[in-house]
Amino acid sequence: MKLRILFILTFCASFFPTRLAEAQEPVSAVGKFVTVNGAKIYYEEYGQGEPLILLHGFAQTLSHWRPYIAELSKQYRVIAWDMRGHGRSTNPDTSKVFLHATAARDLLAFLHSLHLDKVKIMGHSSDGVIILYAASMQPDRFDAIIPMSAQVYYSDQVREFISKNAQPEQFYNFMELERKHGKVKGKLVARQFYNFRELYGDPAITPDQLAKIKARTLIIHGDNDFVPVSQAWEMYQHIPKARLWIVANGWHEPHVGPENEADFIRVTLEFLRGDWDKANLPK
Repeated sequence: MKLRILFILTFCASFFPTRLAEAQEPVSAVGKFVTVNGAKIYYEEYGQGEPLILLHGFAQTLSHWRPYIAELSKQYRVIAWDMRGHGRSTNPDTSKVFLHATAARDLLAFLHSLHLDKVKIMGHSSDGVIILYAASMQPDRFDAIIPMSAQVYYSDQVREFISKNAQPEQFYNFMELERKHGKVKGKLVARQFYNFRELYGDPAITPDQLAKIKARTLIIHGDNDFVPVSQAWEMYQHIPKARLWIVANGWHEPHVGPENEADFIRVTLEFLRGDWDKANLPK
């Protein structure tokens, strides 16, 4: 029951019929669209400077990043998207099988469409997985990456957690998916998430793939996440330029909450600027 309540609170915090358009989150005055791989992807931009891409977790939207955009955009050109099938973005694939590798190809096409040759990027949960895929596919595209609460495969613990806590109707209602995505897309997102409990082969990121990542990497994970912290350790062992930050009592969103947000902003900005590397240079 405790896990179920935490799951609800954590995720709640944060074809295109007229009815759907009215139900889902509205398009912002600064919102834009670009079509990649058949999907119409919605995104917003803030600030100037080097590009910093923000990717939300599964079942969320870019609104997940609202508490952080103001600070991050003081130093970077912040670009946040709604992943395919989420929020204001469409999804040409309406099956219950969501593949992170497909979304990673969306990400690479998205960066190409925006003429972004090299970026810094951070992503939560499923979008942390997407970053790992993309950074192993095109290593030279990424200067620094921050995968949070990510995983390289679905462990037995994760499958059991989803089976017990994310039946589609409950997930749909508890996560307010109609408000975020519209009724049709919201129900599809719920089915896709529940299907993760029996999906094999995606994610399936091998040590050899992780070793291809050239970007400076900060892996962030909560010590009591339902995704075992051993997954973060596996990434840390195999990504050449990896750093690891285990957040005490961080659960699946170690950056969320008044007690965590300030630390998250401070640490990630230090890492993105390269302050840690400068501090370790010989004098």
